[in-house]
Amino acid sequence: MNGDAGFSNLKKHLLPALVLVLSLLLFMIKAVTSMVQESSTWDETCYFGLGKYILQNHRWDVPASIRHPPLSYYIHSIPLLFFPTDPNLWKNDPLRAKEREYLGSSDVFRGQALLSSPQNKGDRLLDLSRFMMVLTAVLMGCFVYFWSYSLYGKWSASLAVVLFSFSPNILAHARLITPDITVTTFSFMTLYYFWRLLRNERLADSVLGGICLGFALLAKFTSVLLLPICFTLVILWKIKRERLNMLCILIFVAAGIAVLCLGYGMHLGPYAAGILYQREAAHIDYRRFLMGHYSTGGWWYYYIIVFLIKTPIVTIVFLAISTVLLIGKMAKSEWIDEAFLLTPPAFIFCFFCLNNHDMGLRYILPIYPFLFVFASKAAQVFSPGKMLTGLYIVMLTWYVGASCYIHPHYLAYFNELVGGPNNGYKCLVDSNLDWGQDLKGLKSYMEEHSISRIGLSYFGSDSPDRYGIAYDWLPSYVLRYHDPIDPKTTRKGWIAISATNLQGVYFDDVKIFAWLKWRKPIAKIGYSIFIYKIDD
Repeated sequence: MNGDAGFSNLKKHLLPALVLVLSLLLFMIKAVTSMVQESSTWDETCYFGLGKYILQNHRWDVPASIRHPPLSYYIHSIPLLFFPTDPNLWKNDPLRAKEREYLGSSDVFRGQALLSSPQNKGDRLLDLSRFMMVLTAVLMGCFVYFWSYSLYGKWSASLAVVLFSFSPNILAHARLITPDITVTTFSFMTLYYFWRLLRNERLADSVLGGICLGFALLAKFTSVLLLPICFTLVILWKIKRERLNMLCILIFVAAGIAVLCLGYGMHLGPYAAGILYQREAAHIDYRRFLMGHYSTGGWWYYYIIVFLIKTPIVTIVFLAISTVLLIGKMAKSEWIDEAFLLTPPAFIFCFFCLNNHDMGLRYILPIYPFLFVFASKAAQVFSPGKMLTGLYIVMLTWYVGASCYIHPHYLAYFNELVGGPNNGYKCLVDSNLDWGQDLKGLKSYMEEHSISRIGLSYFGSDSPDRYGIAYDWLPSYVLRYHDPIDPKTTRKGWIAISATNLQGVYFDDVKIFAWLKWRKPIAKIGYSIFIYKIDD
């Protein structure tokens, strides 16, 4: 009997651990097998290799160097340190080397040259760089599991890591060499350790939390929101628990500042310049697109809609269940732990809603790990042996199935509220759907259908030429103009157009491709490039 009981206990503890390992393994497989099928996205082109230049030269004097803090540049450039690259690609303009506008600008052509170099044959350097981001995301997945386990137990932790590992939005950005997954990972880890240090008052939590804070500040400028978030949580903790160790908090802050300074080689001038650049850029008017409407001023509710239509419905249901459970705890004044999970998303939503910086879901990506942990509380309602277990299995099957269905096109995920990814272009474009990632898919389609040349309107910064795509130039953003063509031929034959260009968002005339909108495309490459065959 004791042996049977011991085996049963071992099985109960092993199962959640197996869920963790298997989920993260599947996450890596899905991320890697999808990233190798996609071309460079908009921001990746100008960030590619930038960290190598900064690490080797200790200078921030080339385009894009101050656009973001350098941590993500450093991480994704590690593989490039082991390969020779042409240093001439990094020549700057000495007359403009101190201008913020120049240092924050995109150097697309430099990025295209590096992508087209022999060292990147078959996109091997790009894929190795992207893999570093995948590893960063896996680290976040581990902490999603740990925090949920600490708060709610093993079954909730299992749910949390499944929500993380099959999240289309996390998978979409975990494979890209952009700062979004880096700031998401280290912001989450920062507040995990901050929660631990307030609970346990241990020096180790203060130091580890401070290191993560420094990494978050080195990842993206918006991570400064962690400071008012932590201040708010200290106030809430003081109200609820009374006990507060200020020494631990001071060590936490000091460690964070120290890491930030070390990340810049003890010279914070580029950090300050980057903040000023981002503030200036935020006031530039540009056209936004939402649910078929255009605006230069944006919408305060933009990110609320983005969240509702790009977050899987199952996640939203679990969040609703967890909210009901939390309301019951609030009556008993047992809400302080959940405050660490809900305060960060609240701050992030408020910040971006008030600033009308309507650029895409990636700006609110850091809310997701907190929501996964909070949503995992719902597992208490569905734990094994309860009547609703069958419903729980159905919901998880739906969640995993939707994630597998969209593979490998995670950027294009939209939930069933708007009819899925096929209708995504009617709701949102740019980095929410179409970020220039499907040139490889376009080339494959042309080969499969024996299309030797195609009219192309491409939204992206990668180069169709490096994939061997023969095309006639159509108005694009920012595809370089090729040989002059007869305007009368541009509306006949095979045409490929990016969804963002089809909606005309960044053209002076938003109706520039209105003549195509009433036609049904014969194919959609990754849901982002529409293919037409026009004979009339």
